[in-house]
Amino acid sequence: MADNGVHQNTQAELMAQMAELQAEVKRLAELTSQNDTSKREDNGHKGKTDLLSIDPPREKLTLDNPFSEEITNYQMPKHFTLPSSLEPYKGIGDPRAHIKKFQSMMFFNGPNNEPVLCRAFPTYLDGAALLWFSKLPAGSISSFEELAKSFIDYFAAARIYVHGSDYLGTIRQGPQENLKDYLTRFAEATMEIPDLDPAVHLHAIKAGLRPGKFRETIAVTKPKTLEEFRERAAGQMEIEELRETEKTEKRQPRREDEKSTRSANIKDLKRPFKLTPKFDNYTRFNTRRERIIKEILNAKIIKPPARAGSYQDQRFVDKCKHCAFHQKYGHTTDECIIAKDLLERLARQGLLDKYIEGRKHKENDREERQQTSGAKDTNKWPNNTPPKGIINTISGGFAGGGETTSVRKRNYRAMLAIEGTTPHNDKDTSNLEIIFNQRDICSAAPHSDDPVVISIQTGELLVRKVLLDPGSSADVLFYATFIKMQLSEKLIQPSSRELVGFSGERVPIKGYIWLKTMMGNHPLSRTIDIQYLIVDCPSPYNIILGRPTLNMFRAVVSTFHLCVKFQAQDGKIATLHSDRQ
Repeated sequence: MADNGVHQNTQAELMAQMAELQAEVKRLAELTSQNDTSKREDNGHKGKTDLLSIDPPREKLTLDNPFSEEITNYQMPKHFTLPSSLEPYKGIGDPRAHIKKFQSMMFFNGPNNEPVLCRAFPTYLDGAALLWFSKLPAGSISSFEELAKSFIDYFAAARIYVHGSDYLGTIRQGPQENLKDYLTRFAEATMEIPDLDPAVHLHAIKAGLRPGKFRETIAVTKPKTLEEFRERAAGQMEIEELRETEKTEKRQPRREDEKSTRSANIKDLKRPFKLTPKFDNYTRFNTRRERIIKEILNAKIIKPPARAGSYQDQRFVDKCKHCAFHQKYGHTTDECIIAKDLLERLARQGLLDKYIEGRKHKENDREERQQTSGAKDTNKWPNNTPPKGIINTISGGFAGGGETTSVRKRNYRAMLAIEGTTPHNDKDTSNLEIIFNQRDICSAAPHSDDPVVISIQTGELLVRKVLLDPGSSADVLFYATFIKMQLSEKLIQPSSRELVGFSGERVPIKGYIWLKTMMGNHPLSRTIDIQYLIVDCPSPYNIILGRPTLNMFRAVVSTFHLCVKFQAQDGKIATLHSDRQ
C-alpha cells in the first residue's frame, strides 16, 4: 500500500506540472490573439481592406501528450527525484550540449531508461523550447532517441558558436604569455571543435607560437606528432617555471633584510658590513696574509681597490686595526674577506706556489729550468734581446694525447711504432688546394680584427656564435649551451681532465659528449661526429672549434678574409663567411 501511495504522489506531481504547462501555453496564446486583434483594428481605421490582413493560425489552448501509451503509463521509480542544478533550455544555445548535460545528470541521479528520460525532459524546457514541445503531435514520441533528434533538428540554428578548425588559426601566443598558459588556452578551444584532425591541430599549435628560441627549436626538430610536441613543450615549460622562480626569489627580499631596513638608525651605521666568503675551503700559506698582500702589491700583480672601505663609515672604525689590501682602518688583513678570497683565487691559479708548503720547491725548480732554457734560447734572438716571457694558448683536451707528460710521451712512442716513422700517405684523399683572394672579402670593414665566428648545425639545432680557434687543442661546448640544447645529462661521459687557459688558470671539465656536427650549407656541406669537452664557465661564445675539428674538416681559417674554407662533399671546396657581429 505504501508503494502505491508513492506512485500516486509521483503521478500527481507530474499531472500538476502538465497542468502548469497547459496554463502557460494558454496565456501565451491569449497574448498572441490580443496583439493580432489590435493590429486588425489599426488597419481598419486607416482604411485598409480586410483582404490584405490574414489572421495567423491560433495556438492550441490544450497540451497534447506527445508520448506513446507505453511511456505515458510507465510507473516512475519510488525514489526518483529530478536534478535541481540543470538550467532550463529556452531556445538559445547548443541543443546537443543541453541533451548531453541532461543525460549525464540523470545518469548520476538514478535509473535513466527511456520512459524516465522522456517524462523528465520537458521539465527542463522553457520559452521557445516549451512552445516547440507543445506542438509535437500526440503519440509521436516512442523513445528518447526520437525526442532528442527532433529537439536537435529544430534548434540546430540556435547554436551560439560554430567553431571549425580554421578558428585555431586565430589563436596566438601573447608577447608576455608563458607557454603553459598558451597551451591551456589552445586546449580549451580545441574541445569545442568536433572531429579535429591531429595534423591540423599540430600545425595550428606550432603556427601560434610567438617568435623565439622555442619556436626555432620546433622548426629545427620538426615534431611529427602531438606527443612529440608535448614532450619538447614540457621541457620548455620547466625552464620557464625555473626562471620565474629565480625572478621571484630575487624580487622578494629576505626577512632579515626587511627587519634591518625598518630598524635602521645611527647604531646600524656603527656596525661593519659583513661579506660572505666565496670558497668552501682555503689554502694554508706559510706566510702571513698581510705580508703576501704587500709583496704582490709591490710586484704589481694586483692593484689596490680604488674605493676601498666605502661600505663602512670611517667615523666609527677601530684605529688599532689596519688592512694592508684596502689601506683602511677598521679591520685587519686576516679579517678581510675580500683579501682572503683574492689570495685563494691567485693560489688556485698557481701564482702563489712559493707561499704554499709542498709547492715551494716546485717553484724553485721551475725557475731554474726557465733560466736554463732562457740561456739556451738567448742566441736565437737578434741583438741578444730575448723576449721577457712566453704567452701560451689554451691547452689540454683530447688532442694532446693524455693528461700528463708521461702519458703523452707513451702516446707519441706508440704513434712512431705504427708502420715506422714514415707518414701515412692516403691515396684515396685528393690533393687539397685552398686559395684566398680579394673576392673572399665580404666584410664592410675588411681591416677589422674580428674573430671568425660562424653558425653550425649541432645535433638537430642551429648553433650561432661558434668561434673557430686554430690555437685551441680542444673542441669546447659550454655548459650553458648544453642546457639550451635540452639534451639529457645522461649523455655526458665523465672526465677528470682540465683545460689550461691563456693566463694559466685551470678549468675543470664536466665531461665529454659526441654530437653530429654539420658545417656549411647543402650541398656544399660536410657532417662529422665531434667529441666535445663540456666546460662550465662564462663565455661570449656557445662553442669553440679547435684544431681537432678543423683538421677533420680539412678547414683553413683566414682571419684577414673573415671566412673559412674546407673540403665539402665530393671533394669540392666550400666557403663559409663569418657571421656579422
